[in-house]
Amino acid sequence: MLKRKDLQIICEYVTDSSRVLDLGCGDGQLLHELVKEKKVKGLGIEISIDCIKNCLKKGLSVIQEDLNEGLKDFKDNSFDYIILSQTLEYISSPDNLIKEMLRVGKRSYISFENLAYWRNRLSFLFKGRIKSSKNGGSIINGKKQQLLTVKSFQELCKKKGFIISSRIYLPKRQFNLTKIFPNLFSRTAIFILKCKS
Repeated sequence: MLKRKDLQIICEYVTDSSRVLDLGCGDGQLLHELVKEKKVKGLGIEISIDCIKNCLKKGLSVIQEDLNEGLKDFKDNSFDYIILSQTLEYISSPDNLIKEMLRVGKRSYISFENLAYWRNRLSFLFKGRIKSSKNGGSIINGKKQQLLTVKSFQELCKKKGFIISSRIYLPKRQFNLTKIFPNLFSRTAIFILKCKS
């Protein structure tokens, strides 16, 4: 069972027996769930040797690659779904990677923590820093390359001509303001992009 809500939602969208490429797959939680529950033909890409070892222990197919170098080893439309979950903020040139994702896959799922979330704003206002993410990433230790917000991601897509087919803002609650003001009230955003075809 997946713990993170964004991974649960992405998992729901993926159809049975499809071809999935999970970029920055970490220890393979999502890919393992998709292979087990949806019988997908999955491949993970990860840079961390420790994470790759964990993936291999789960019986997953995974290769070591730096996503900053793109997806040059993959042919056009080789996958039904490309997933980039809470990894885009670590990529030095996000527009190039997204362009490659749309070339290699029919649909691309991108999730990230929204740094413009109201609690992050308060933390910056009163403490002078943005708190570390739940996933261990921290702006303070210099790991993150991009400071992503819902608004900045939408502007990037508009500027580069990337087609957003769907947006999901978390947390999802009844009678909340997340849908109306996602840049302020969304903690995590999921964007589904499709190729122009």
